[in-house]
Amino acid sequence: MSTRTSAARRLFSRAGITEQLLTVAGANREVLREAPKERGKQVAMGAVLLSTAGLAVVSASYALHLALHLWWPVAIVGGLVWGLVILNLDRWLVVSSPRLTSKAGTLAMATPRVLLAVLIGAVVSTPLTLAVFSAEIGTEVRVMAAEEEDAFTRQLAEDSRYAQLPALREQIAALKADIADGVTPADVNADPAVVALQEELVNTRARFEAAEQAYQAERDGTGGSGVRGDGPETEAKRIVRDRLEREVIELTQRLEDLKVEVRAKLEAEEAQKTADQRADLDQLETLVADTQESRDVEVAGHQEAVGTSDGILARLTALGRLGEDNPTLATAHWLLFAFMTALECLPILFKTMLALAPPSLYERLLALGDEKVEERVRLRMQSEYEEAEVLARSALAAAEARAARTLEAESRATGMVLDAQLDVTRHGVGRWRDEQLAGARRVNGHGTDLVKRP
Repeated sequence: MSTRTSAARRLFSRAGITEQLLTVAGANREVLREAPKERGKQVAMGAVLLSTAGLAVVSASYALHLALHLWWPVAIVGGLVWGLVILNLDRWLVVSSPRLTSKAGTLAMATPRVLLAVLIGAVVSTPLTLAVFSAEIGTEVRVMAAEEEDAFTRQLAEDSRYAQLPALREQIAALKADIADGVTPADVNADPAVVALQEELVNTRARFEAAEQAYQAERDGTGGSGVRGDGPETEAKRIVRDRLEREVIELTQRLEDLKVEVRAKLEAEEAQKTADQRADLDQLETLVADTQESRDVEVAGHQEAVGTSDGILARLTALGRLGEDNPTLATAHWLLFAFMTALECLPILFKTMLALAPPSLYERLLALGDEKVEERVRLRMQSEYEEAEVLARSALAAAEARAARTLEAESRATGMVLDAQLDVTRHGVGRWRDEQLAGARRVNGHGTDLVKRP
């Protein structure tokens, strides 16, 4: 436990922090031992690199929380990863920036790195700029959302697909009411034959009532002839009244019978009409349901878009609109953006300015060390080449000696074989000669015996 505590103290002590900054700056500690005054510059470079990486962490964390609506701890973890990436990129840009013999060459080599640093700085500084103007941007985003909502509502109202929905719903309601009502007395009374007969009945009843009044007036002497009591005039008026009464009774019965017939006919027609109306109702309901579903999908998509309309793109658009309406805010925005970008480009700019200045002691010692390393490598390679050449020559001499010995041995072996073959030949010839002489002697001996025997 004490070992860990002491290690942590060393890590967070001033010397430990300085060593970490030197590591970040990519400084050569052996060279710094020879030039200790240059140590401060390298520590400052490491601090600048860490500062830009810290800004990148803040920027990326805010961007992830804003764009993806991530939980802050998760966004911070993502920001730390992005900060590490930016630190590595800046460190590579700084370490890989060479110093050439001419300033023009140095500028030519530094220009792509500066442009890359500017691009990285613009990416990193954008979320920070949005964070500074977050209050104004939030207000403008809500205004933009309200405008989009109004425009979407007008679009829905003007869309021919959805404009017919109220009329279709009214048709559906009317069809349902008509199907539910069936044949009503009003439908029967609206039949032309029933209307004509009713009008005839009304007229006949009116004539009957007039005849009844005339009969009563004639009878009580208040009208007609003015003679009270029954008489010829009274009887004539009674006959007219009775005839009209019979006509009223007959017309009433005919009207009732006609209503029964008309109702039966209407009910038969209503059955067929109801079947057709139900088919029309199903088609209308299907059309309304499909149209409403399509409308609901568009509304849901719009609501989802509005719910996520506070992302980086929407905020950049809102910032642009604010700049168009407020030149002061636009100037502040671009000044802040340029300042943030310059901060992110500070390491490579600092390195470029150092490269354009006369070489420092650290750089001269570093170049001298590189030359020494190059010379050592060259000498080692030359020594290795010479050793390889000596070994090759030795191997060649040994091979030549082996070849000479082999050739001498082969020559001796050949001579010995030839001597042996010559000895064998001589021996064979001697044996052949001896055999021939012996044979000749035997032949000569037999010849002598033949001469002596007679």
